[in-house]
Amino acid sequence: MAKQQAQRKAPPAPARRTSEKKENIFTAGGKELIFGRQNFIYMGIGLGMVLLGLALMTGGSMPDPNTWEPERIYSPMRITVAPILMVAGFVVVAIGIFKRKPESDNTNKQA
Repeated sequence: MAKQQAQRKAPPAPARRTSEKKENIFTAGGKELIFGRQNFIYMGIGLGMVLLGLALMTGGSMPDPNTWEPERIYSPMRITVAPILMVAGFVVVAIGIFKRKPESDNTNKQA
């Protein structure tokens, strides 16, 4: 009789739900990415252009800290080329984000 009471007190194993899975924000839409390969290429090129513009804007330092050379600080590379390159990089990133990826032929044939 003691064995039967010990067996009754053990909680049942949890039931597994395999028939129905809830979709959450991360699994909705399957495993397909929002952006295609071409979008990532555009965004990478744009990011590279922005980083290159930042590197050109930093330039070098003064060789002598006691002298002031305005042509080093206000060079055309720092005040025109680098900002234009950065803005162009941001435009390329925006193009990469907004460019639609091509539809595959499989979706058109199913209809």
